[in-house]
Amino acid sequence: MSKGACRSTDRTTVFGTVNAGSIPARRTILEYTITMQYFLNRLVNKAIEKAQVQRVEKLKIKSDWNPDIVISRDPGSGGNPIAKKLAKKLGWQFFNKALMLKLSQELHIPTAELAHVDEHSRSWLADTFHSLFNPSYVSDIRYITHLKKILLRAAKLGDMVILGRGANLILPHDKCLRVRITASFETRVNNTYKYEHKKSKEEAEEWVRHIEKNRNQFIRQYFGINPHNPWNYDLVISTDHLSLDQAVAIILHAYKIKFPKV
Repeated sequence: MSKGACRSTDRTTVFGTVNAGSIPARRTILEYTITMQYFLNRLVNKAIEKAQVQRVEKLKIKSDWNPDIVISRDPGSGGNPIAKKLAKKLGWQFFNKALMLKLSQELHIPTAELAHVDEHSRSWLADTFHSLFNPSYVSDIRYITHLKKILLRAAKLGDMVILGRGANLILPHDKCLRVRITASFETRVNNTYKYEHKKSKEEAEEWVRHIEKNRNQFIRQYFGINPHNPWNYDLVISTDHLSLDQAVAIILHAYKIKFPKV
């Protein structure tokens, strides 16, 4: 018998000594590999979430200005018109996408890429790939850094009503009133159909689901939190049974209570 024929195919694993050439052994090793991959993926995801939270904490702005009002909203809940009404009533600036892009130009930040990222999420793989091969690409870290600079510039311009973009997670809690505007799914679909001029209720429902998914993923990816958690806000308002003007009145009252000396 040759030397090669005498070699054993037995292997010592965490499961004991098995014959590596047998089908059951190969299946056992494969199952072990899949299990390990699953736990490794969980560890990596937890590490990424922790790093995101730590990154946001480091980027929180610390400066002196009068407290702003930050509006976070579910699509179709009326957050946009409420923010506009607040700004008009107070005589404040309304920070929306248009103002954000204007300030980004003043700060020499690439507006095209910033507009593409704005309140949209991206996969970790896409972010890593483009960061390596596209010099003008705005990575997660660069985006958060740019957003911080823009919000700081906006705050220095004067009193501001800020709509979305995770501002409640960047501005210090003692420098803003953090408001969440929401409503039932049915109400939001009806509002979208009525005010966004959708052709049908089905189209309105699809739009609400799409925008909601993008915004939720945006907050989860860039800030590592659940945007629906009420403890991220000072005030949560449902517009199911409140008018826009009533919501504005409640917000103004809450602002005066939180910042009585302003």
